[in-house]
This record gives sequence, structure tokens and C-alpha cells, in this order.
Amino acid sequence: MSLLIRNANIATMDCEQPRAQAAVVTGKYFAYVGSEEGAKEYIAAHNDGSCEEIDCGGQLLLPGFNDSHMHFLHYVKTRIHVDLVGCTSLKEVLDRMKEAYKTFDKGDGLWFVGEGWNQDYFTDEKRFPTKEDLDTITDDWPIMIQRTCGHVGVLNTKGIEMFDMSQGEGLKYKEYAEVGPDGKLNGVIKENLFDYMKTTLPAPSLEKLMDLMEKHQYDLFEKGLTSVQSDEGNYAPGGEYHNLQHLMRERAEKGTFKLRLASQMLYFNAEKLKWAFSEGYDRSFGNDTMKISCTKLLSDGSLGARTALMRKPYADDPSTKGLGLWTQEGLNEMVEISQRQNVPVAVHAIGDGAIEMVINAIEAAQKKYPHLHPRHTVVHSQVTDRAMLQRMKDLGISVMVQPIFIDYDMHVIYDRVGKELAESSYVWKWYKDMGIHMSFGTDCPVESFEPVQGLYCAVTRLAKNGDGPYLPEQALSVEDAIYAYTAESAWNTGDENVKGKIKAGMLADFITMDRDLYTIDPKDIINAKVTRTFVGGEKVYER
Repeated sequence: MSLLIRNANIATMDCEQPRAQAAVVTGKYFAYVGSEEGAKEYIAAHNDGSCEEIDCGGQLLLPGFNDSHMHFLHYVKTRIHVDLVGCTSLKEVLDRMKEAYKTFDKGDGLWFVGEGWNQDYFTDEKRFPTKEDLDTITDDWPIMIQRTCGHVGVLNTKGIEMFDMSQGEGLKYKEYAEVGPDGKLNGVIKENLFDYMKTTLPAPSLEKLMDLMEKHQYDLFEKGLTSVQSDEGNYAPGGEYHNLQHLMRERAEKGTFKLRLASQMLYFNAEKLKWAFSEGYDRSFGNDTMKISCTKLLSDGSLGARTALMRKPYADDPSTKGLGLWTQEGLNEMVEISQRQNVPVAVHAIGDGAIEMVINAIEAAQKKYPHLHPRHTVVHSQVTDRAMLQRMKDLGISVMVQPIFIDYDMHVIYDRVGKELAESSYVWKWYKDMGIHMSFGTDCPVESFEPVQGLYCAVTRLAKNGDGPYLPEQALSVEDAIYAYTAESAWNTGDENVKGKIKAGMLADFITMDRDLYTIDPKDIINAKVTRTFVGGEKVYER
């Protein structure tokens, strides 16, 4: 069966044919892209069965969006947790939790969990909550609330009792547990300790989580996402991370899991990484829908929590430079192991200190194995300077950027790092002009996965409420912003000849929009809606 797409305003992302009016889909692939007359001629010459027709009514048609870094399983789990996004006070956090606790079902043995608070938005006390705060909800059932960045969590007294920090990983990372004035744990845990703690939490079965992933893939289709690159390492039940990869692949082969997902495989030590490669968890694993794309590493924390690793102390807290999660030697080893397997690393690095360490590690690995050229990338790459970018360019390092981050960060960046460094950070136009590969994503559920919000921030350099602009000279054109969200994201996973463009021979993953993003007021981009989403020529959403 063929599909004729006509009366469309197609932005192809293909430099050889930037615009078109019609296309033909045969099976999962575009067979023709060009004029409507040419499309009809193609069908007349090649169609060997029925042909469905879509009149797009002149709407903008784009390749499906591809989020280059998010946490899809974590997003799914937030749907069964208490939503703390938008809380403007510590009191509101506690009130929401108390209200939800009234109907919380303890039958499954799950912890009582809330997510999404940010102390910088509190109008009463601008501080992290503590165990004493959470104990006002209950002290006889474990509670955990996670900061919006995902790098800080708070436990109540019962949670502290149930989380074993006396041995193994808990003891190894106990330095990341805060201590109060009384010398006792105050409930705040960070970075590696928090990451480990999340893997130990009771969770729904893997099958149930997979069912939820299938259900909520349609949330993403509604917003125009057809592909995601996702790190699930902290959110799969303990010991089930690699089993999840098999289950996603099986559901994809059955056709029930349609979202194209590239796993960014998170590791915390060399032994586990070596084991994974020996067991075949590399880029050979997967199919057209689900595959493993890279090794994911964490090198620091977040700017908002002041755990991003800086080269100099924070301007608004000279007592700290943030938290580095690796020694240079340890990070070098992890990158080298992946380089040796010709598998790229995607390393979370926000502060300039962490980014410098990542660049050093990649440079060392490339010198040791110069015959291999995996596409290494820095995830986030927020606080930078021009010299750092030049090193990245010279080494062929790409960046995975989250434009929506400036919605919050523009309000704190000057305070955190000072004027000079603030004005060489989040420099997307520099990346583009220097020829550094740059893809877009959201880090969902840290931020909403809705692509138009990121496009709006990339093009206007404004916050969602209109604040700004922050470094307006770093704004991108609409064309470049959409390209970063489609073709560049496909490049990340080695799929630049497979998807990300409206082009004959490439997967028919595409969307239509209710307005032309190229001609409307850039401030209106954030209001644009997806009207149809297709994955492999199959309609998976229609407004």
C-alpha cells in the first residue's frame, strides 16, 4: 500500500531539495519527495496496490522530532508519582504531598514519591527540604522527593532507616549524604548516592513498566516526537536495566512499542562497562525501533543545585566548586573502554570543570586508538568559554543541548558563575558557526518533552514567561533550530541516512503542524500544535 501526501508545505531538512509540496510513502519509507505532479506520476508508474491520500491543507510538514537526551522511563514513572512541578513554596510542596498521601495505596509496597520541586522558586524559604519537613507528612512510611534536576533527593526518617548506607555502593558514596548541625543525616542525598538509591527503590514489575511505556509513548506522539535517545539507567528496577533492553526490543518487534528509542546506556564503573560489552550490549543490539546508541556517563551535577563542577568556586557560594563524580584517571578509563569498542560516549557535563575533564578524556582515548572514530558527545555543555569550544571542534566532539534550560538558567547563571563566564555559556550560535554538531532535546522529565518549547527558546532566547532575552546574539534561525531537533539528532545515533529528513529512501517519520513555524512571529512558536504524527508511514496521532 502507498500513501500520497499532497497540498503540503514540506520542509525536508535535505539541502539538495529544501522544500517540496508532495511525497509518496511506500511501506515504511519515503519513495518520492517533490512536486504533486511528480508524486502522482510516481504512483502511476510504481504503485502495485491501493493508495491512500492525505490532503495536508497547506500545513507545514516536518520530519518527526528526535529528542537527543531524555529519560523516558523516568517520565513514565512520574505519572504514578506526586507532581511537585511549579511549587512556589516549601509549604506548597508539603501540602501537595500531604493531600496525595491521603489516598496513597501502600498495598504494592512502593515508597511515597514526589518529583519536580525547585527551591529557587520558593517564596517562603529558599532551601532544600529536610527529613524533618517530610516527617510532618508521615514518619512511618518511606518518602522520597526529587528535585527537578534529578541530582538531589530528600528522604524522611523512615526512608533513611530503610536505605542502607552501611555497605556496598551506599557506603562508597555516603559522602554525598548531607549532615545537619546536629551531626546526623538531614535527609538530603546527592549525585552518585542518589543515583544508586533510586535503583534500590521498590518498583512495579518490568512488564508493568513496559506496559506503561507503551501507553505513554502516545503522549510523545501527540507533541510530534517520533524518536528519543533515552537514559533509563537510574530508573529501571535494581538488576533489571539490561533486561529492559531485551523487553523493549521484543515489544518493538511485536509492533506494540512504536516509539524509536536509542538507549544511552548509563554506567558507573569500569567492571560493569566491560561486562556489558562482553555480553553484546553495544551498537549491534537492537532493530529499527529500539537500539543501543552509546555509553552514558555522569561527570557532575546541576547548576541549580550548585553541584555542577566548576574550575573556580561559585560566584554566589565561594565555599564550593560543585561535585566531580570522577577522577581524571577514572573518567579516562571509562572513555577508553568505550573508544576501544568503537562506541561513542555521551557524558553529562554542565560546569566548565567537568566539560574540561570530558574533553581531556576523549582526547586521551583518541590518541590511544586513533583508527576509531566514534561520535563522542557532551550532554548539556552549558558553562563554557571560547577556548573550550575550539578544543571540542578540533576533536570532533558534538553537543546535546537542551534549549528549554535557559527558561530557568537565565535567572541564575550570572549569580552562579559571574558576568564573564555567563556570557560565554549556552552559546548555541557559536556551536553552529564553528561547525560543531549540535542536537536538541529536553532532559525530560527535568523539563517538558514538548519540542516547540525548546524551539521557542532557541529562536527567541526568551523564557516561557517572556523574560529576557538572554544573549540574544546566540539565537538560532528557525531552520537551524528545527534541523538540530531532527537531522542532527539522527546524526548522533549514526542514522543520518535513515531518518531525520523528508527524503526518498528514508523512514517515513513525519508530522504536520497547525501553523508555519518559518513565517509566524517567533514568540508564537511555543503555541504551535502538532496535527498529525506518522511513524514508519503509520499514523499514530491525529488531533
